[in-house]
Amino acid sequence: MSFLQPIALFGLILAATPIVIHLLNLMRHRRESWAAMRFLLRAKENSSRISRIRKWLTLIFRALALSALAILMSRPIASDDSSLINFTKQKPEVVMLVFDRSSSMQKNFKDSSNKLIQRGLEEFEQFSKSWTDSKLVVIETVFKEPIILDKIETIYDEQMQEFFGSTDSGGNLPATLNEALNWLDESEIGHAEILLVSDQQETNWKIQENEQLLENINDRIDAKEGLWTLRFLNLKPADLNNLSLLCKSYREENDKFYPTLLISGNQKDTKSLTIKININGNLSIMKCPFAYPLTTWTPLISLADQPTTGWIKISLPEDSFSHDNEYFFTYGNQKMMKVGIHCKDEQTKKFISAICNLRPKKIYLDKDFSVQKNELNENDFLILQGFSTPEEEIKIFEFINNGGNALLFPELEDNDKSYSFQKWGDTETISENVLFEISEWNRNEGIFANTANQRELGLSYLKISKRKIPTEGNTLAFYKDGKSFLKRRTLGQGIVYSFSTLPNVEWSNLGDGFVLVPVLLRIFDECSENPALNFLECGDSTSMESSNLVSITGNLNQKPSIKAGVYTNKKKLFAFNRKAAESQNVILTKKELQKNMSSNHILWSDASSSSFSFERAEIWNLFLILMLLFLLAESLLGLPVDNFSFRKKRL
Repeated sequence: MSFLQPIALFGLILAATPIVIHLLNLMRHRRESWAAMRFLLRAKENSSRISRIRKWLTLIFRALALSALAILMSRPIASDDSSLINFTKQKPEVVMLVFDRSSSMQKNFKDSSNKLIQRGLEEFEQFSKSWTDSKLVVIETVFKEPIILDKIETIYDEQMQEFFGSTDSGGNLPATLNEALNWLDESEIGHAEILLVSDQQETNWKIQENEQLLENINDRIDAKEGLWTLRFLNLKPADLNNLSLLCKSYREENDKFYPTLLISGNQKDTKSLTIKININGNLSIMKCPFAYPLTTWTPLISLADQPTTGWIKISLPEDSFSHDNEYFFTYGNQKMMKVGIHCKDEQTKKFISAICNLRPKKIYLDKDFSVQKNELNENDFLILQGFSTPEEEIKIFEFINNGGNALLFPELEDNDKSYSFQKWGDTETISENVLFEISEWNRNEGIFANTANQRELGLSYLKISKRKIPTEGNTLAFYKDGKSFLKRRTLGQGIVYSFSTLPNVEWSNLGDGFVLVPVLLRIFDECSENPALNFLECGDSTSMESSNLVSITGNLNQKPSIKAGVYTNKKKLFAFNRKAAESQNVILTKKELQKNMSSNHILWSDASSSSFSFERAEIWNLFLILMLLFLLAESLLGLPVDNFSFRKKRL
């Protein structure tokens, strides 16, 4: 047991007051002999013994009541360790900071001009001063690598500014917290105090996605039986006026660029916004009418006097949170696409070739494409069916990872061969009477979207009798049983599409063309414009793996993993933007978090503008009950003896 107000324990001295007063009263009276008194004393000899016991019991209960009151006022809490009473906290071996570096941490702290990230560091500094001799460790949400500090002041050193600096990325707090616990386990740390500092934005918790991981974290902390204590410090942002910019889509036509922009804000007045358009370093101004809470705006940006390829930066006026005021684009990727086909199944090769020939001015078909001859880099897009050699697979992987795109079909036969970046399950066969049906896909956008006149693609009319389900990527269309018809995966700087069936009459009627033709042409359009280059996000797998990219809109040393901007690998331009989810200002409450983080060794606090304290299991109510019981017992003992004698006679 420990105490939030230990100074109140000095009140225990008052517990001796009744006994002291009693003793003083005894000293006030002198004994005088009286002859007749001996007869009264003899008569009351037996009752006097009982009277003395009652008096002393009364004194004891009064003292206990005062003791309970003193302890009650000291606000006792349950001890974090196995000891009965803990007046001074046991020194932990490690004091660890788990730090949220998502872009939302650049907002102003409530009732303060400091940023949330600055406030968090200040609180950690105060927190760690309680254990000056403990090892200090920090781990943040971008790189998730624990760093040992020599002293707390190190967090303000110049070389640590990048580590604690602002980012345009998101974060995965459960994954970061799990890495912190892994480090404590690997380092064989017995006693640890962990402080998690965050604004508790919902998108950085990913509760549903991390449900199993959160349960595991709870179990690991509980297993330490109080030796590891996790403390959550919730930083509440200030409620300031803010505008936010996102891009829904874009298109290029000749020398014109049309981005569809979403401008949201919490300013309820309608106004005209001054928008900055920066094209390859050339600045211009546009006016945009804004109506609370959301305005969709599609400006026409002329590229007539610009290079054939380049970049665009669109900026909102400055406000309290500048990280969501900018958006970056690249343009000029519409050129004739060179498509290499490598299909072992002749029917698949025939159908794909026919579709490519529908666009002779936009698609150059490389029918004699050879992986072995190292002709990959001469192509923009690969269509592959049938496994290649391990050496060829390495070349294909490098091609995609460096910005190439590919469409994969499964093998005809079951075997152990598969690509490292895509695997398929075993062949599933079904009778003609009961075929595999496709029931779910996105009808509003993407490669399966309805046509301009809102007619659906005929996915529900596909007749599929054989399939192999791809395992890697995001599903774009589902079978009725929930399995994947087509998957899309971002691999490095490129995109991989994987079908589950073949345009082969023994497998499906995909070769009839009413689905395959529009879908394949849309995939070509998507990859020729290469929206992946414009809709990449800081902190995603591509940004973390793109060590060869150099910034052309910011500092040369900045990286796409943490800073939005336009980057190049000397071949292509890549636009990295902040995590779109960071614009969703949904904050998890303590109650919502406790549904998934319910360990007895997890403490909570909402930081105020001046200080913070963690909520712990206070047990003052127990001592309140004890005090009342002691007072009741004292009252009963104070009743006249005659009352008890009368009741005894009646019985």
